[in-house]
Amino acid sequence: MDRKNQVFNIIEFTGEGTLYYGASINMPDILLEEGNYKKHTEVEIPLGHSRYGGPVVDLPAGVSYPEGFCFAAQLDLSKFSPFDKTGLLPKSGQLIFFADIMTDTGKVIYADVDNKDLVRHVKEHEDNFFSGMLVDEIFAGTETLAERFRDAEDEEEEEEAGEEGKLWDYFAGSNRSKIFGIYTHCQMGQEEIEEIAFSDKVVLLQVGENDFNDEGVFSVLILRSDLEKRNFDNCEFAWGQS
Repeated sequence: MDRKNQVFNIIEFTGEGTLYYGASINMPDILLEEGNYKKHTEVEIPLGHSRYGGPVVDLPAGVSYPEGFCFAAQLDLSKFSPFDKTGLLPKSGQLIFFADIMTDTGKVIYADVDNKDLVRHVKEHEDNFFSGMLVDEIFAGTETLAERFRDAEDEEEEEEAGEEGKLWDYFAGSNRSKIFGIYTHCQMGQEEIEEIAFSDKVVLLQVGENDFNDEGVFSVLILRSDLEKRNFDNCEFAWGQS
């Protein structure tokens, strides 16, 4: 089969819409005027509910907030696994992500615990991931490499595109938040993305510009063999932004 048309099964998710931030932070008026920012104390955040960023994280008992990183995301796998056509995800428990996007480093914690047994931690800060958003809808989807190409827009691009009339779109895929599928990074060309897409690397998490990020895509890669073994110690972290 042509690589461009190979179908990748993915799990997509969207954001609830409200951005919440640490209650003690003095937010600029211009951001508050947009109307979708609230203090974290004004938002109902159920224990263990999937979310992206912000000051509130629910950790397994006895686990500390990792030093040197900011909380990036928390996934309730019992809500995601029913849409997993690959069978790679654990059926239950929590995946919790911490990261430093300036150094492309981070930490992933997996714990197969009930939500009621999690312990809430609040760490207010003004660094990356300072605001949070709850995950709203989760659903199964598909994607192909063919979707990463766009039509030529002028004569110069038509010459570059050749007979097919299509050009690699460096920003295609940035508006999706998902698990699995094709890696997204606006600074990588077709060959680089294909090398990852058809390797043993799996997109464990991508949070894009559909609801969560105004600009930029946060991604975490894991080796398929590590995911099968539930080994999250060797993940790769990246922030892609033009």
